[in-house]
Amino acid sequence: MKRELKCAIFDLDGTIIDNSSERVFLKYLLEGGELPFRNLSQWILDFIRLRDLRQAKANKMYLKGLDYQHICNLARTCFTERMVDRISPKVFDLIEFHRAEGRAIVILSGSLEILVRYFYEHLKADFMIGYTLEVVEEEITGCCVGLNPYGENKAKLVQGLAEAHNFDLSASYAYGNHHSDAHKLKRVGHPVAVNPDRKLREIAAANDWQIEQFHTN
Repeated sequence: MKRELKCAIFDLDGTIIDNSSERVFLKYLLEGGELPFRNLSQWILDFIRLRDLRQAKANKMYLKGLDYQHICNLARTCFTERMVDRISPKVFDLIEFHRAEGRAIVILSGSLEILVRYFYEHLKADFMIGYTLEVVEEEITGCCVGLNPYGENKAKLVQGLAEAHNFDLSASYAYGNHHSDAHKLKRVGHPVAVNPDRKLREIAAANDWQIEQFHTN
């Protein structure tokens, strides 16, 4: 019989850092003139047209047709220059605590996998899941490969991770800041709402979940 393991699952945006990593990256790309006007126009029109937040967040058409490796290189530079200093000191302390308790460290985010990857490496996490861009002949299509890690899909991904690695979710922790993270938080024995939005704060209070402040602004 396999020994059940434990994990600690961290959201990225608003939890590990105090902002949206993709928003920071988008601003970085805009300032560098890296995004074609036609991409931005189509992306904005699609964003206005879509009434479903899940679909809106899955829309990465602003990257369509761009060279994947070039965007990866820009992501690394952006992480170094604009994101690494945003990591909450509490995250480092918690990761050390969970490692000492024998829990695997997981970063699960709806942000671009090419951004999540650098947090994964910097924090020496054990597993990572992000929005994986579809790439055809070295060019980004703007579509997602696999499940878009948002809302209920995060819970499905957590369950899949637990089944693949024999994690006992009842003995595991999860951290998230947005009400869409509630699906994921409900799957573990120790859910923690971090700098929660109003809706998640209400859910956390109703379910007697732990509430933490990682960021002051």
